[in-house]
Amino acid sequence: MLSLSIKQVEQNLSILAKDSRLVGVRDILDFHETNWILREDVQHGLHAVQGQNLTFDLLLRPQHCKYAIQLVKKFPGLKMVIDHIGKPHIKNQEMIGWRDEIEELSQYSNIYCKLSGMVTEADLDAWTVADLQPYVTHVVECFGPDRCMFGSDWPVCTLAGATYSTVIDALNSCLQHLSVDQKLPIFGKNAAQFYGIR
Repeated sequence: MLSLSIKQVEQNLSILAKDSRLVGVRDILDFHETNWILREDVQHGLHAVQGQNLTFDLLLRPQHCKYAIQLVKKFPGLKMVIDHIGKPHIKNQEMIGWRDEIEELSQYSNIYCKLSGMVTEADLDAWTVADLQPYVTHVVECFGPDRCMFGSDWPVCTLAGATYSTVIDALNSCLQHLSVDQKLPIFGKNAAQFYGIR
């Protein structure tokens, strides 16, 4: 496990980056204090990530978004993706706060958003595509189809009774308003380009 906050982060990354299979770094912000990503040692680590031309997955929740906004202003050259659309409270149909902060984050061209992890933020036993629709619509309107990417969140999605295929079908339904040419990159090309996968 790589820690972004240790002094040896540059040395550790330089060793790990020799493996071409390493394309990015992710940290689960729930494991830290809410404003962890603004700490000086953590940002030193993110500079090291950027220096290795790696990406950073932002696995955050709505309470982290305001700190993420401050972060992205400092790292215009670091490609970042918001995992699970920022984990809004879909079960309670809450969009206040999350909606505006996602829109603000989308103003930075180096920030992408992963359309994933939604079914486990909805009612685990009774979620529907209609529950997810307003969140998907908002994200796609903010980031555009070129900066959105599909993520299955498998096997975690099985907690909500969803299979890999179920999650794909649900997102496809939420993206009905897009043309085929707009949808296809969301299901592959955008992620390949973001992570530099050939």
